[in-house]
Amino acid sequence: MMPTGLLWAIAAVLILLRVVCWLAANDKICRGTSTHDAGDPVDLANCPSVVAALALSGADGGGCYLLDHAASAAVAELVASGALNAQTDGDEAWISVGEPLNLASDDAMLVDMLSARMSRTLDGSEVVDSGTLAHHPPRMMWWLRYRRAVASRSRAAGITEARSAFGVLIGITAVAGLIGVAGLAIGARSVISAVASLDPLALRLWWLVLGIAGGRIALDALRTSVESSDMLTGTGRQLVLRLAHHRDQLSGAIGPTHGLDDSANTALATAVGLPTSVVRQVPLFSSRREPLMWSDYSGSLRLVRMHRDWRPGEGAHPRSALIGGLCAALVGVAVRWLLERVASSEWYTSLLQDASPAVSDTERLLSIGQQVALVSSVGGIALAVIGFIDLFARGSVEGVVIDVRLPEERTAPQKLRAFLTGAGHDGVAIVEMTVERPTIGTTQTFVVDARAAAPIGAEVTIEHTALLRRVRWVAPRGTSGAARQADSTLMS
Repeated sequence: MMPTGLLWAIAAVLILLRVVCWLAANDKICRGTSTHDAGDPVDLANCPSVVAALALSGADGGGCYLLDHAASAAVAELVASGALNAQTDGDEAWISVGEPLNLASDDAMLVDMLSARMSRTLDGSEVVDSGTLAHHPPRMMWWLRYRRAVASRSRAAGITEARSAFGVLIGITAVAGLIGVAGLAIGARSVISAVASLDPLALRLWWLVLGIAGGRIALDALRTSVESSDMLTGTGRQLVLRLAHHRDQLSGAIGPTHGLDDSANTALATAVGLPTSVVRQVPLFSSRREPLMWSDYSGSLRLVRMHRDWRPGEGAHPRSALIGGLCAALVGVAVRWLLERVASSEWYTSLLQDASPAVSDTERLLSIGQQVALVSSVGGIALAVIGFIDLFARGSVEGVVIDVRLPEERTAPQKLRAFLTGAGHDGVAIVEMTVERPTIGTTQTFVVDARAAAPIGAEVTIEHTALLRRVRWVAPRGTSGAARQADSTLMS
């Protein structure tokens, strides 16, 4: 069924809501200014590390974000205060509950989350290790509640206040959510009707598409409204200046090997974005699709967004795509040919003379099968063409490595990408390596073999295939080291 005027109007409304949501999220509209004058300066010694991380993220005058490493820094602060106990061995840590007395609401949420993941050891104590946290991270709703608790703590200290765009984002959430629920309800009802009657023309696909789009916009607006609901006050801006100066001092005293129990300043250093072992010992990563992180490799401290490629086949082998596409195309052609032979056979023609409902249903099934086979053939040919192009086409990226982490495998696209990239095959680990491109000020994340990943801070050149973006090799720039060649598991 072709879209009607009502559907076109709803689509236009959703596009408008998406544009307004993007403008509000990026402080293009409803930016607002703080109405609170600067009060008494906040003592850095009494400033919680998680609040310091929230304040520093708003240094550019926009919304304040709670970056992933802020929760790890809060755990390090709880270890230093005795609320948690920790034993470390390199990048591994075993955390147990200490004496959590008079904790703030956000700290209490952290302790409860860690306690829920603890297991009993042979000596009878309950601990949670780094591996458990990496494989069982907090869910999105926990992060939203934790973000709200940290914002409340920051507002109570007079460091941040609510953004003016908060109301706009909530309104977008309500309108888009209503459209999404209505579209999904109408679309789901049409699917049930089409399945019951075996009539594909009864499907209202446009309502399904608009319902999914409305739900996605509502979810993004809700997440943005919570994640960046605050902006700095006058006191907060003063705190940011002192934090930036203190960060320069800590950079000479705290290094990447400092962990939970190495220094009293490790928590604050982790909170302000300095590389430490804390983020590996306490790997608390949110479900944000494009996480933010600090980078100062371009000459100035700034927040960068880790853009991930939307293609689920990132890292797929060109030969695998070529062979898989050809196989899918051949199967589709064979199935379509077989169904056409059945439809043109004499016994089926004689069977059609019977006007019973069962025969009519069989005819519809044959028609649907032919259309599915056609889609399989066209899709297989397209995938084979992409794989053939990637056998010869190349692309390269030059930049500085700013982050190396294990890939997340919680959502369906992430699991599909892990399968296509061969994660875990032959016992070889894969990692996500994020490269900042100083010339254009953006970041890009690649899935690479752990043995080919360059260390943080290294200048590298990455060669990859043009379409499926399979990394072929990672070569350091300059005079240090040689090209890190691919192996048979991930790269070629």
